[in-house]
Amino acid sequence: MRVLFIRPVTALWFLGALPLAASAAEDTIDRTVPAEPQGEVLISNVSGSIDVRGWDRNEVKVTGDIGDDVERVDVSTTGGRTVIKVVVPHGGSNDSEATLEVQVPRMSSVEVSAVSADVSSRGVLGTQRIKTVSGEINADVAGDNSEVRSVSGDISAHGAGKPVALRVSSVSGSINLSNAAGKLDAVTVSGDARLQLGEVSEVRGRTTSGTFELRGQLAVDGRVDVEAVSGDISLRLTSAGGYSTEIESFSGDITGCLATSVERVSKYGPGTQLMIRTVESGARVRAKTLSGDIEVCNK
Repeated sequence: MRVLFIRPVTALWFLGALPLAASAAEDTIDRTVPAEPQGEVLISNVSGSIDVRGWDRNEVKVTGDIGDDVERVDVSTTGGRTVIKVVVPHGGSNDSEATLEVQVPRMSSVEVSAVSADVSSRGVLGTQRIKTVSGEINADVAGDNSEVRSVSGDISAHGAGKPVALRVSSVSGSINLSNAAGKLDAVTVSGDARLQLGEVSEVRGRTTSGTFELRGQLAVDGRVDVEAVSGDISLRLTSAGGYSTEIESFSGDITGCLATSVERVSKYGPGTQLMIRTVESGARVRAKTLSGDIEVCNK
């Protein structure tokens, strides 16, 4: 019979290359792994919550509570990518929740996927892609090309006031966004959108059965394009160079401080429109709704 001896140093190196995991025998997790200062962090959880925090260490630290029916929480890192995954039995149970707090390097690119879990994020300066089903999102978003999406959950997001590209969408939930600037794409289905913005160069808004409110400053050559199927639109935008408007409602009223020359689209049918050209070139504002009112004002 051959006996295999493994040197202690070799054994420790081998174990370090494997993903760290908290098993169902544990009710808490506390894991720390090295990470790149601008690496990727991928987090997934099917029940409970995820709380992401940026910090000034080149490490990812995962702490939290684990339900009895959670099989394990895997934490692995390789090639600048850290993966954190909560593994539960097929079908799950009421005790399959995991409540995680994840601390990451501030400039990390973070991607979060959650089901039946709330997500929050603070202090992360890199790109974020956050999505959840049946959960709420509360996040500070500073990175360019970030995206925040929810299904059956509200979104509350806060920008850093600097120009970035950001996409926010919600199905059966509301959107509340503040201090964002740059380029914005906002979509709601069966939910309201309230956007309080800084200076924006481009805004595209779409809502189905919800109110869309936009407040902010439009760049000199900025563009705003908002459409609603069954909902009201409220636009209060300022611009140093003024802006031209193209506003139309099929079965609603057009009001506001700019609504001084509203015309009917047809003498015999429904529909009103407001066409104002205050500048020959520069900022443009377009809004259209099929069934709802539109308010537009430059104050």
